[in-house]
Amino acid sequence: MSTMNWRENPEEELAKVFKRSELSTFWTTNISLIIDPGETLVWIRDGQIEDIVTQTRLNNVAGGFRNWIASKSNATDIKMMVIDNRPFEIVIGADGYTKDDIEQSGVAKLTLRLNHEQANRLAGVLKEKAVKETKGFFRKREVITGYETKLTRTDIEQMIAAEARSKVFGPVIKNFESDDFGSKQLLGKIESASQIELRKTLELWGMSLENVYVDWNRNAYQDWKVEKSPSLWEEKARREWEVDEAEHSETVTDIRADAERERRRKDSETDIEISVKQSDLDLDIRAKESEQDMNELSQLMKMKEQVNQQKIERNKAEADSNIELEKVKADAQVESAKYNLDTYRDAQAAESEKMLRMMEIMQGKKKKEEEE
Repeated sequence: MSTMNWRENPEEELAKVFKRSELSTFWTTNISLIIDPGETLVWIRDGQIEDIVTQTRLNNVAGGFRNWIASKSNATDIKMMVIDNRPFEIVIGADGYTKDDIEQSGVAKLTLRLNHEQANRLAGVLKEKAVKETKGFFRKREVITGYETKLTRTDIEQMIAAEARSKVFGPVIKNFESDDFGSKQLLGKIESASQIELRKTLELWGMSLENVYVDWNRNAYQDWKVEKSPSLWEEKARREWEVDEAEHSETVTDIRADAERERRRKDSETDIEISVKQSDLDLDIRAKESEQDMNELSQLMKMKEQVNQQKIERNKAEADSNIELEKVKADAQVESAKYNLDTYRDAQAAESEKMLRMMEIMQGKKKKEEEE
């Protein structure tokens, strides 16, 4: 498959439109279009943007660019536009008359970018660039035979130059005096005002303004100050310097006063913050002390409870010991009583037996005496 670039002069051409008749070349031949980084392909159907793609996306389409474009070409009013989205610079003139009717001119350098999200507006800009031919016997009749398909850097410079001169720089310059263009501070305001007005116009064309810088030429008043009346200029410069110095001193005083007030405010806030933190700290300490006291009280209560429990257990043990001792004593007394009773019984029995033997002996003696 062969490839082709969409522009012949990359330094000059910024956008190009392919009509339906040109699109057939891509799907009837084996040619693919190259979309470089920073470039975008936009598909426009019935004046509305239908799709925006990059080369990365085309690489992910099965069959590549050829199949993608074939799937899109099923309508009559279709266009394909390739846009370079990268920033570019143009240079245009900036001129007009000041509030005191002094001519002021300069050179403006603009940094622009084409917006692919507004490709239909860019296509509208190209449609305004009609291609005309003279026809008729005397070649006096102009006939539109088509429209430009390429948008170049030169085209944009010419479009913006005329528009900027009449609608931007002319009205902006008119708002300032001729001596304002010698002040860097006011020059910044002039450029900011110009930038605001330029953005309004460029947005209508599908473009964005990223930066503007104007190099202003010296006007007649400035030439007169420098060349014709140096002493007057020096005196005015001296007075202006004195005024600036006074304003500067006043500003410095105000700044110092503001700084002092700010310092006092911060000191006050710091004191308050320290006081709040101290109060919080005291509360925290008291809370911790209270918590510590409660913990100590709890520990004391537990110790007292343990002591009481030990005392109860000790008393119980002593009571149990006394009961056991009394029981032992009672048992001993019972045993002693039993022993005394047994001993008494034994003594009674012995005594009875002794008495019986004595009686037997006495009876024997008596019988013996009777026999004698």
